[in-house]
Amino acid sequence: MTKSTVPSDIELMELADGEREDAELVTRLEADPDARTKVEAIHELGELVRGRLELATDDVHDAKFAAMWRRLDEQLDKPAARAGLFARAMAWFDRYRSHVITGAVSAGAVAALTLFLRPSAPDVGVQGHEGGAIDVRPVALRATPEIDSLDTPGGESTVINLDDEDGHTTVIWVTPEDTVEGI
Repeated sequence: MTKSTVPSDIELMELADGEREDAELVTRLEADPDARTKVEAIHELGELVRGRLELATDDVHDAKFAAMWRRLDEQLDKPAARAGLFARAMAWFDRYRSHVITGAVSAGAVAALTLFLRPSAPDVGVQGHEGGAIDVRPVALRATPEIDSLDTPGGESTVINLDDEDGHTTVIWVTPEDTVEGI
């Protein structure tokens, strides 16, 4: 046999392990007694290793495996139990990172749109307020409303301004003309 037709050791190992199915290699193997001997030796070595591993696992008692797994579980649970507030917060963030990031990006987009789309010039709206915005300050901090005129067709009106500890109150009293006083 020439050098090129002799199978390499890698090819023989792949064939012995079942990783390679090559009809040409099998044909060359039948013609080469040294290659057949190597494949048989590889099979025997594999069987020897598998048998030794099976015996080694049979020697270990199930209670030892159970104790080993219990110790591993305890070791894995200890850092979580001993973790401080910061570590627990980081663990929560790791679990819900995508939700937090999505919420933050959404809130930032809303804030940017609000700043970008807000009116730049005062709009027609509630009198005495810039940009048509409604004044949401407490009543005690707002400016006293001024009434320029009060039309009351078919009656009289009286405006009463009261200042007390709760703030300023304006009462507008409308009386029809046909009401007789004293009755």
